[in-house]
Amino acid sequence: MDLQRDAARLASIATVFVWVGWLAILYAFIAGLFWWIDLAGRPAFNFIEAFAISAAAIGVPLFLALIVAALGHALRLLALYVARSSV
Repeated sequence: MDLQRDAARLASIATVFVWVGWLAILYAFIAGLFWWIDLAGRPAFNFIEAFAISAAAIGVPLFLALIVAALGHALRLLALYVARSSV
């Protein structure tokens, strides 16, 4: 069993998690910003109400994206630990 190769494979999979997580965070912020601008332009909502509605709507996707990114970072640290301890 080659632990170095397994650690490298785990690090590459973790990198995918990190990228997906950060791209999802960026997407949630951009979508929230566009929705905020759209709501603020409507006469039924003022500027602060529109921000509260859009912030509440992107809260869960943003939280889940942060969890995915954190999982990727944790997996990369685990791969580093395994690679270092197998030498």
